[in-house]
Amino acid sequence: MTKDKDLTEGRPFNLIFSFAASMMLGNIFQQLYTVVDSIIIGKKVGPMGLAAIGGTDWLIFLVNGFLIGLIQGFSVLLGNKYGEKNEKAFKHYYKKARLICIVIAIAFVIVLTAGSGVLLSVIGTKDEVFDNAKTYVDIIFMGIPFLVFYQFFAATLRSRGNSRIPLAAMTVSSLCNIVFDYVFICVIRLGIGGAALGTVMSECVVMIICGYHLHKNHTVTSGEQKEAEKEAFEEGGTYRKLLTVGLTMALQSVITAVGGLIVISNVNRYDIDFLTGYTIAGKIYALLEIAASSYGMAVVAYVSQNYGAKKFTRIRQGVRVSLLLGVATALVCSFIMIFFGEKSMHLFVDAENISQRVFEYGKEYLLILGLFYPLLYILYIVRASLQGIGNTLIPMISSMGQLMMRVSCAIVLTKVIGCSGIYYGEIGAWMMADIILIATYIHEIRRSN
Repeated sequence: MTKDKDLTEGRPFNLIFSFAASMMLGNIFQQLYTVVDSIIIGKKVGPMGLAAIGGTDWLIFLVNGFLIGLIQGFSVLLGNKYGEKNEKAFKHYYKKARLICIVIAIAFVIVLTAGSGVLLSVIGTKDEVFDNAKTYVDIIFMGIPFLVFYQFFAATLRSRGNSRIPLAAMTVSSLCNIVFDYVFICVIRLGIGGAALGTVMSECVVMIICGYHLHKNHTVTSGEQKEAEKEAFEEGGTYRKLLTVGLTMALQSVITAVGGLIVISNVNRYDIDFLTGYTIAGKIYALLEIAASSYGMAVVAYVSQNYGAKKFTRIRQGVRVSLLLGVATALVCSFIMIFFGEKSMHLFVDAENISQRVFEYGKEYLLILGLFYPLLYILYIVRASLQGIGNTLIPMISSMGQLMMRVSCAIVLTKVIGCSGIYYGEIGAWMMADIILIATYIHEIRRSN
């Protein structure tokens, strides 16, 4: 049995590195969902199928980002209670958060499947890929309950310092995803729908594994304390705290996604070659972003536990270590993007079946982002440190800054320098967020001295 881990004791470097490494491997397997989908679709369905998925990326990120942000907010409070060694409060918060997840999952399925066509029209999805895009998002949206509960169960485990079970679950799930994709796309020939169905079924596998482990080991169930919990906690207050933190973090993701949707609506104004190159390069960029999000999740777990234990010196030490690790990792990713970006694009499509302009667009995208990639890693780590201490307002404000930069560059800068203005909008967004987050973090650290 894999035990929960107390992150309030031991060397910060060892704890954060081992936790982040587990998260990284898990996130790599999670990202393989979209990478495998894209490779198989690019090879078997063709560039038009790839363009259809690329046109839905930010829409799906909008939905998933809201749900995952909400759940990460719940995990911050769970981590605080675990750090306080208050198991009764932990179980109480878990049960209330689980009920919120049930309600939201059902509501999202109903609303999004009914309005998917309208949403795709709003972001300017091209007519030639509209039907494929709608099929893809409809199936993804119907699988939202699996996404919600695999994220919730995994986040609960991580709040207790357990990153190994989510890693094992994602490993098994990703292997299943490869099999599902092959069967649904290559054997049954369901096309785009097969890729979406494979992703949904793989999320179901993760949900089952994480949920089974969580309840098997009785980390969140305590029937004999039910009456005591009712007396000890005011349920209205619990829901208010969960939703205050959760919705603030969810809104942060929504703001980021809205910026992305505005960007993709501008991308859709250009030709299919640009959309395809942008999509392929975006897959590579997302794969290299995995380490950044992994450090972020590790820092949230580490900081939230230590904040609950009131160990502020350990928080500062852990954030410094994380920044060093993050910048070093980002430099490696920059090297890959700059010198191997174009070669990596050939994994997704056959060069003889596609315009060379696709590779030129993608190479430029990866080159520009690669030059500034450490800024993204700093953003993830500093934002996570603020979220871990319960400050979710400033990260939300930083997302508004990112929105302004992405939108202004997509609308204004593209008129001056062409489509590459979209790439510089991403860099500007990172810079703006870093300025806001770093200034706030320094203020919080000085105040805690």
